[in-house]
Amino acid sequence: MSYQKDVETGVALSPNTGKFGTDHFAFRATIVLAAAILCGISLWPMQAAVFNQEGGLIETGSAVALLVAGLVALIRHRGISRLYIGVVLLLLAERELEADSYAVDSVPYVVLHSLDALLDMTVVRVVLAVIVLGGLVLHGVPNAWRALKERAPFLLVFFLAGMCAVIAQGLEEVSSAIGADMTAVMATRLFALEETLEMFFSIGILAAVLIGWPKAKADETPNDQFIQPDPS
Repeated sequence: MSYQKDVETGVALSPNTGKFGTDHFAFRATIVLAAAILCGISLWPMQAAVFNQEGGLIETGSAVALLVAGLVALIRHRGISRLYIGVVLLLLAERELEADSYAVDSVPYVVLHSLDALLDMTVVRVVLAVIVLGGLVLHGVPNAWRALKERAPFLLVFFLAGMCAVIAQGLEEVSSAIGADMTAVMATRLFALEETLEMFFSIGILAAVLIGWPKAKADETPNDQFIQPDPS
């Protein structure tokens, strides 16, 4: 999700791009690790639930990842048309944490409660809607199409992160629909999986922001460039 100026103005990309980055060891190792974590949670849900409480380690980690992603986006994507990226990520970070999870006289409660009151104001919601919708139309959709055609690695990471969020939402709906008929262990398992998938979403979004567009040829150092063999 890093839209470098030289890439947007048509500078040629490195010949190493075009495969979504799925051939990299780090990508495959991350997928295997994520799958192993989900399997472990499914097998030992009660132990995993210790880290998945409201306001606990997993939820806090998710909010921190989104907060860092939002701040990085604001620094790397300057301009009105790009402002929506950081704004959306910061709003997601605020939504991840609930004021009621903290003591009334604590700093997190005061900060989150104040933000909730601010975001409830109609004028603030209108301004945010204009920023987000305008940014999506002017910048998001065109660049997403270009990233798809160029098979930019960050787009695949962003897509996988989005799938984690969709599955997490689905688990929440299932838990709400048949919660009365589920055992305590099953309910805990679904809750732990939901919170962990939301953490994967947050980490995936942060990774997508940090990965950004593939390096342009103009940015490559001499050591990065392919050296032609000497015909002689």
